[in-house]
Amino acid sequence: MKKGIHPELKLITVKCTCGAEHKFWTMKEDIKIDLCSNCHPFYKGDTGSLIVDTEGRVQKFRNKYGDNY
Repeated sequence: MKKGIHPELKLITVKCTCGAEHKFWTMKEDIKIDLCSNCHPFYKGDTGSLIVDTEGRVQKFRNKYGDNY
């Protein structure tokens, strides 16, 4: 590799609003995030609120095929 053309990477700690800290290699100095894998509802198992069904299509599908699809 040529010297002097690649950016300098630093190991930083990314801080989430929930208090979790993650380490990443990046060119930036300081990163603060609102959601991470510790506090995001999808990763915590709260998937019930992710389905928005206004016409009953999900229930119709579950009635037809069951919950084991």
